[in-house]
Amino acid sequence: MFLKRLRLGEIDKVILTIVCLLCGISILFIYSTQSGGQFGSQNFALRQSINYLIGFALLLLFRLLDLNQLRLLAWPFYIVSVLSLLFLTIAPESIAPDILGAKRWFSIPLVGSVQPSEFFRIALILLTAKLIYDHKEKHPNHEMKEDLLLLGKILLIAIPPSLLVYQQPDTGMVMLYIFAIAAMLGMIKLNKVVVGIGILVPMLLVGMIVCLFLFKPEIIYEDVIPKLKPHQQERIIGWLDPSDNRNQAFQSSRSVLAVGTGGLTGKGIEGGNVYVPEKHTDFIFASIAEEGGFLTGSAVILLFFLLIGRIMEIGSKTKDTFGTFICAGLALSLTIQIVQNIGMVEGMLPVKGISLPFLTYGGSSLFSNMILLGMVMSVRNTYAHQFFSK
Repeated sequence: MFLKRLRLGEIDKVILTIVCLLCGISILFIYSTQSGGQFGSQNFALRQSINYLIGFALLLLFRLLDLNQLRLLAWPFYIVSVLSLLFLTIAPESIAPDILGAKRWFSIPLVGSVQPSEFFRIALILLTAKLIYDHKEKHPNHEMKEDLLLLGKILLIAIPPSLLVYQQPDTGMVMLYIFAIAAMLGMIKLNKVVVGIGILVPMLLVGMIVCLFLFKPEIIYEDVIPKLKPHQQERIIGWLDPSDNRNQAFQSSRSVLAVGTGGLTGKGIEGGNVYVPEKHTDFIFASIAEEGGFLTGSAVILLFFLLIGRIMEIGSKTKDTFGTFICAGLALSLTIQIVQNIGMVEGMLPVKGISLPFLTYGGSSLFSNMILLGMVMSVRNTYAHQFFSK
């Protein structure tokens, strides 16, 4: 069985093709953004190529594991991830530097920056899937007491580490955790009262914020926003008032200008002339839309739709619900990540420190997503045997 799973011919060709295309797009536009001399002699395109080589190795490695092995890894992976988040809070500046007011990364010689919160996302998806799977096996009737117990377990493993991530600060990553958990819980028939509470409370909170903004905006500006951290204030005010001259508003307005001037077919590779700070990182889509135009930007979004659709297809056809939960968590997490990133680039959503999957420069986000795709391929290889004939 192991030798059969080792054959490259059994790698999901759809996922592999999409990731290879995204790899090429990422390296091409990172190269284009650095060609203007904004980053001096630093070769981010070469570094991203190396990141992709490591990412593909991780994908192939996790693809070889079966779901029983992934279940066994859930708790150890979680414990190591939480310990890394704890250590990050007390690590000295030489190991965990403060970058633009955020302490999110370990700086490791010869390796570069490593972001523990990205790998905690893997651990949280894996362990939540295991808890739901075990609960479903033991309590198939979904009594309210039993489902509340499940929610309590999930909150217990999710809230304390999420608070550590929030303090880094990284609100965007916490948001991805919430949606990943929600997607997995949505795959089982929870007690109707529990579902009602889970839907009603967030709706009331959102509704209250919207009503305050529409009818009492002074409360938002004078009482709510000042209590947020400085970078969060900048992002929200920059979104509500793009003319504000703060850093986040400037970055957002320049990004919107870059996207808007790209037109239908773009300005061509290395033709981008709108300055956007850190354009090769979270604002890489601004470069894609400016130089590749609406058509290239739409093609990228289509690739993401196809990737998420394939993940959902594999999750729906697997014979083991543990694999279904993993696919559901990853699919919604990726969807929210893509919507948030492209939305902030186009000025429709506040700026968040959320990368565009597989395209943004950097190792941690790419590695975590490649590991999760490896797990999806493990789901496919272990139980969805009908895929082998395709």
